[in-house]
Amino acid sequence: MRSSVRVVVGLAVLAIVICGTIAAAYLILHPSGKEREEGIPELEYYTTDLAGALTESDTYYIDALCDIVNENSSCEMAVVVVNTTQPHDINYYALRTFQYNGIGKEGRDNGVLVVVATDDGSWRIEVGYGLEGILTDVRVNGLAEEYLVPNMTAGCYGDGLFELTYAMGMILETEYSGDRTPDRTYPISWIPLTWGDWALVGVGYILLAVVTKGWALRPLLFLIAILSGGRGGFGGGRSGGGGASGR
Repeated sequence: MRSSVRVVVGLAVLAIVICGTIAAAYLILHPSGKEREEGIPELEYYTTDLAGALTESDTYYIDALCDIVNENSSCEMAVVVVNTTQPHDINYYALRTFQYNGIGKEGRDNGVLVVVATDDGSWRIEVGYGLEGILTDVRVNGLAEEYLVPNMTAGCYGDGLFELTYAMGMILETEYSGDRTPDRTYPISWIPLTWGDWALVGVGYILLAVVTKGWALRPLLFLIAILSGGRGGFGGGRSGGGGASGR
């Protein structure tokens, strides 16, 4: 019984130390200065329809297409439909939405954002710097005029956005020459830290152990001792260590 209690206590203390280290790393690496500007949406998935212009089927197929492109090329495409971007100009609205939501892989800037404002009758395609060589303004304008604009005029927003994202997706899959590893930006999906962040967490934990003269390692050593059948005593060792738009 006493052994079980000690295991639980050891796990609890270890969890507190590790979670504290992770939380500190997140606050340092992801400061809260990136505040969402009023009117700029926070995107949860590839397609965000704030105007009710898309059917469930439209959203499903656009999401599926964007997911396939992400898997095959590592490029991220997102679609936002709103009634109006006012009080912002659509160019500013698209840019800030792109920046705030961090569309594209970190360090690659390989994202694309399509914004359509139904009441304004306007559209904007924001392209990350890493894709400007293949999705040039001229090319993007041509794709929009061919696929998006006619469908917008007919009120078929879902068809236009699917055809446009499909056309851009095929270009990205065949012509993108950057890093194609589909790396999940966050190896642990519910903890927003990249692989690089995790490496820094490890270094931080080692430094913490050095500064505290091994105290930060004690919960872990305590747990190992218990699991290995030891008595759980602590030792005295030390630990070393660009875009296009239209109306």
